[in-house]
Amino acid sequence: MRLPTTWLVPAATAVWAIWTWAHEQALLRDKERNRITALYVNPFLTACEDLQARIYNILELDGLGKLRERYPDGSFAEETLYLIVRFFGWSVAVNRYGPYTQDRHVIRHMTAVRRAFATSRAGCPVGPFNFFLAEQRALGKLMMHRVDGEYGHEMDTISYYEFRDICRSPERMPDSAAVTETLEALRSAGSADGLRGAERLAEAQGRLVDLLAYLERQEGYSLFEGTRKKCATSRPLRVPVAGESDRTRARGNGRGAAGVSRRRDAAS
Repeated sequence: MRLPTTWLVPAATAVWAIWTWAHEQALLRDKERNRITALYVNPFLTACEDLQARIYNILELDGLGKLRERYPDGSFAEETLYLIVRFFGWSVAVNRYGPYTQDRHVIRHMTAVRRAFATSRAGCPVGPFNFFLAEQRALGKLMMHRVDGEYGHEMDTISYYEFRDICRSPERMPDSAAVTETLEALRSAGSADGLRGAERLAEAQGRLVDLLAYLERQEGYSLFEGTRKKCATSRPLRVPVAGESDRTRARGNGRGAAGVSRRRDAAS
């Protein structure tokens, strides 16, 4: 006896409709993910990379001397501060928007960088490059603004030149001992050995390398070809991070770890 097959057509149609809907939803999710990546992840990665590269060049590659040759007026100090504050701005944005707002690894790595700048203790007193968390948020907010873009209102940072003008305008720059001391330390140091607050920079650079390594694994691409190195110079500051094992802390700051090439120009 031949079984009826009239049910096959509507069943196949229903299956096709469900598959098509699921496929379209996946495409929409991918499109939204790409939009968020373009708006928040890529700028944040760039901010992390630029800052860690500058710190590495200053501490390990005689970067201060080369920067002073390039910028004899001392404007390299404002440029370096700009890179630090730009990181503060994008870290706040990424904490609020994008795909990593609840990623515990990103939160842990980002917190470690921020604590490196915020920490003061015996052997590492309050001074240059020491921005407490509230001031980090305030300076980061100063850095960010909204612009009209492809996706409507988008977040972006002000340019370095505008930031430099703010630094040189007492009525526009908040009264900040951290800003003043950081600029003075950069301008007055003849080399990394004489740079006050260098231990904070070394710690922050190592934590930035860790953050970049995780984010680039997640995103599937890297901003740097090769292996990043952490600052190998021995520094007294080690910032404990929730979730970090004793074995991880014992490894120290960067001997044999990944980082920027020594061929990179100090003005990076």
